[in-house]
Amino acid sequence: MNTISKDYKEFVDTEYTKFRKNLLRVKGSDRQRQFLYSVRNNDSFLEDIGIVDSEGLVEPPILASPLTEDEYWDPPVDTEQELYERWSAVSPAMACRSRFWAAVTVDHVRMGRIQSSYLASGGSYSSGAERIDTVLSDKTKKTKKNVDYCVRTVLRQLGGLPEVRGNRSVFVDCPFARSWWRERMIRQATEECVDMEANLRIILRRNKIYWEKFIDRIVFRNSTFGAKNIRGAFLRSLSQAVLDGTAADGTSTKGLQRLCRRVMSHQGSRELSILDDRELESLMSDVVLAS
Repeated sequence: MNTISKDYKEFVDTEYTKFRKNLLRVKGSDRQRQFLYSVRNNDSFLEDIGIVDSEGLVEPPILASPLTEDEYWDPPVDTEQELYERWSAVSPAMACRSRFWAAVTVDHVRMGRIQSSYLASGGSYSSGAERIDTVLSDKTKKTKKNVDYCVRTVLRQLGGLPEVRGNRSVFVDCPFARSWWRERMIRQATEECVDMEANLRIILRRNKIYWEKFIDRIVFRNSTFGAKNIRGAFLRSLSQAVLDGTAADGTSTKGLQRLCRRVMSHQGSRELSILDDRELESLMSDVVLAS
């Protein structure tokens, strides 16, 4: 795998930030409604977001084949693996940036790999297009709120919405970014034991809420897991225990949160990152298996 970081093209930060802020300034505004009309059609969407300039030298690679709406919203395992392989030269710093993933997503629209209406998908609607049509034809008192929420959904899935949720939104809300980070976490944790990859994918792909809590507790709230060896030992122990049927506590979002608190309590009494691999594996197994 090529791990040399490349200067991929991405949107200019100030311009893309201004683009988002202008859209979010007034709920249910004519600008928001016009934007949703453009999202309904690929060419109109590309023209609308075309006002945002790009910087960088290398065009990010795109998927070889088009995705269905379901495949875009929740990429299957093989698609996530392909995405990570194609973007293996993306640096973690770049993979945290909304402007990078937004540019990648727009490229996939431009090249016909996804439809811009996919960006509005989710909830109880059968498609993003249906959601946009429903929201724009709504005449109830909730019209402005629904239009605004739909616009926010589009921006979240386009590349994340850091104004509202910080970088969590990039990791959780943007399907392409979510796929990249999830596969990266899996491969880092299983470098020396690739036979655990499949089971760990099952765990981290349990549902979107589980992944969100994982990111929240392990990436943003818990500096303990910033060390690759600690995070890897925890995930391997969790994967093995779930495979053995001995870690029911780690299969739910609340259970995951409890396990993370247990690790934090150990970190409070000693520095975990200096432990050797064998000690870490033993400690994490005890954490996962504790009742």
